[in-house]
Amino acid sequence: MDIEKLVQDNIVDGTSLILENRKIGDEGARKLAEMQCMEKLATLELGENGITDAGVEALCRSPHFANVKTLNLKSNQITAEGARSIAESKSFPKLEQLIMKFNRIGEEGAKYLSVSENLGQLTTLDLFRNHIGDAGKQAIKSSKHFRFVNRIRLD
Repeated sequence: MDIEKLVQDNIVDGTSLILENRKIGDEGARKLAEMQCMEKLATLELGENGITDAGVEALCRSPHFANVKTLNLKSNQITAEGARSIAESKSFPKLEQLIMKFNRIGEEGAKYLSVSENLGQLTTLDLFRNHIGDAGKQAIKSSKHFRFVNRIRLD
């Protein structure tokens, strides 16, 4: 897979990278995490790519996503560990929109997100169909860190 070509062909206005349904998997996510050109991105769309917790961890360790405001990881294979990586990451300090619908973060993943001090700028949180259960919903709804969230979707 030529990730550089994919990036080149799918970057919009120099600030949005739309790689939805490109099957980049964890290998592609790791390669993206290493690319310095990601520093200009405000929007990163990686839905439906077969990305697992390992790919999310690579993204979350990258120094190149400091300007990303929208992160779309819908319909991947992310579990509680991936949610934990996002919650603990300092790589997305400007993140306003986190879209993770149709993954498998469960109650534990919802709790990791709810206590994250790194996600305090979120305005949109989409966790639809993540099997977070009542306890996960309650954790998200009562989070003191999500004070700016005005759009939320849960199970």
